[in-house]
Amino acid sequence: MRASDRARLELPPPPAIPTPSPRCDVRRRSAGGVRTRGHRRGHRHVGGRSSAAAGRGRLLANARRWVRLAARSRVGAESEDEVRHALAALEAEGWRLRHSLAYGGRGDIDSVAIAPTGIAFAIEIKTRSFERRHLAAVRAMAVWLYRRRRRWCRRGALRVLCVVRARAVERIDDGVLIVSLERLVGALRSAAGTARRPGFMTAGASDR
Repeated sequence: MRASDRARLELPPPPAIPTPSPRCDVRRRSAGGVRTRGHRRGHRHVGGRSSAAAGRGRLLANARRWVRLAARSRVGAESEDEVRHALAALEAEGWRLRHSLAYGGRGDIDSVAIAPTGIAFAIEIKTRSFERRHLAAVRAMAVWLYRRRRRWCRRGALRVLCVVRARAVERIDDGVLIVSLERLVGALRSAAGTARRPGFMTAGASDR
């Protein structure tokens, strides 16, 4: 066979497959890395903003709560001051007064008025309204007062709840005298003179 015939029958060599240059590979990885890092940075940034916003929301809610509590405490303190000022008129008549008297490890009695006749009054102070549980609390205070401060209340301890912002209130509910501020002193004078009024229960021997 002639050389020319052999040349026609031989298959041409396969084309060379170009191999990617290292530089291109590095660029690809680099670009992917930048995108990945950028995405992660952005994700962290958004998450950080969300966390910061949530933190600010909690701080704002706590601040509002403390403002409400401070306002309530201020109003309560003002009501107690008004009652103390009203009760001070009784001192000239021989009454003795005690305020913020700690009792039983469960708080304090807002005011105690001790009449010359040997009757004491445990006074709970509310600004505008009260609940049934407050009546039970006043009864417990009067019982404690009679048991632990017997020299103040030889003839018993009476239960009083003064609603400072109410007007023209003077009634007996569940053995507790509920009275508005402008009637408080007169009601105490009357109760101390008669010792017992209909329905007005006195903490005494039966509570031992």
